[in-house]
Order: sequence, then structure tokens, then C-alpha cells
Amino acid sequence: MSHGAAVLAFRVLAGCSYLVMLSSPSLNIYRVYKAKSVGIQSIFPLVALLANSHLWMMYGYLAKIYFPVFSCFLVGDFAAVIYLTIYYRYSSNRGYVTRSIAAVLAVLAILSVYAVTGGLRHTNQSRHDVSTVLGFFADIASVCLYCAPMEKLYMVLKHKSAVFINLPMVLAGYANNMIWLTFGSLIHNYFMISINIFFFTMNSITLVVYHIYNPKTHPLKDGWDAFSSRSSKVDDFHIQVSVDLSGELL
Repeated sequence: MSHGAAVLAFRVLAGCSYLVMLSSPSLNIYRVYKAKSVGIQSIFPLVALLANSHLWMMYGYLAKIYFPVFSCFLVGDFAAVIYLTIYYRYSSNRGYVTRSIAAVLAVLAILSVYAVTGGLRHTNQSRHDVSTVLGFFADIASVCLYCAPMEKLYMVLKHKSAVFINLPMVLAGYANNMIWLTFGSLIHNYFMISINIFFFTMNSITLVVYHIYNPKTHPLKDGWDAFSSRSSKVDDFHIQVSVDLSGELL
């Protein structure tokens, strides 16, 4: 297979894998809609998804990676808005939700203005320079998105059972990271490469922890939640984009 054919193949694979990962919160959001309550689900993963999608979308445009980065993350932008709208509608603490969304939108507004003015050469920077700055922020947003469900690892280590880990989602994220890492390597994009190496490493650690505390050999002990002030329900909300997402973004 020629280099050009490989790049095209992984463009398509990366775009498809991101869209699949992007749909992963939809089941939980549907549950929120049916229950008319957000329950114990946190707003943080959703605002992180919005920030991640928007920054990678702008980066993709300025870096001229229109597919899969710009186009797919543009879809991610709209998806995040829909998820947040439903979450806000059924939240019992709208003040906190509003403040969280407003804080993220304020940061995104500043970076969006920078992207537009920089792209129009009003900052005395080249398009490449502006995309480089946005690439750093996009990687930061990707890390925030990935760290959103990290409480699960804490719960695993605390209770010595990997029942809290959603193994299918971890494996899906693993495959997603591999695709984006390969695509980033093919086009020599170090923002995609670096963030997906990080994700790949963290997913590998998660799989090792799952193997050590396999639920079949390490089931939860009775009364595991006796000292927790939180609900005993396990939060199934897990989002991993490796955008390279475009990271993925990542």
C-alpha cells in the first residue's frame, strides 16, 4: 500500500472511530431524558467534550486538516451542545450548570477570537503559528476530557475490584487511540502523536489494573459503599476521544 493510500485509509478510519466514540454518551443522555433527572452524572465530561471538540475543530481548519479533524470535530461541537442542553433541562442545580458552561464558553470565546484574528493575519502570525498555539490548547482540552472519568480508577484501587471499569469502552478507546496515533504518524502531526501516546499509555495502565483486580476474582465486598456519601450506583458515563481528534483527540 502506498503512503497516499495509507493516509486516505486512516483518514476514513479515524473519522469513523471518532464519530463512534462521540456517540458513546448518547445512551446516558437518553437515560437522563427518560428519567427527567441527571442523577449522579457530572457536568464536567460534557463541558470538556465541548471544549475539546471546538478547539480541535478550529485547529483542524487552520492546519488545513479538513477531514477528519475539522469536519468530525465540528459534528462533535453540535453533539456536545445537544448533550449539554438535555443535561441542563433536567438538572436540579441549574445555577452550577450555567456557571460551568459559561466558564468554558468564556475561554472558548477568547480562543475563537484569537483564531479568527490570527487567521486573518491581524496578530502578525502565520496561519501555521496560530494553529500551533491552538494545537497546544487542544491537547490540554483532550487531557481534561480523558481525566473526566478517572475517578473510576480511584474507586478500583480503593475497593480492590475492577467492577467500576467499563471494559468495552476502554477497549474501544484503545482501538481509537491506535487509529489516531497511526494517522498522526502518517501525516507527521506531533499534536496528534503526543496526545494519543498519552492516551494509549493511560489505557494500557487501565487494562493492567483491570487484569490485576478482575471482577471475576475480585468482586465487590458487601457494604463497599458504607463509607461513601455518594450513591451506590456506578456512573457509566465514560468518554474517550482521541482527537487527534484529532485528536482524539483526541
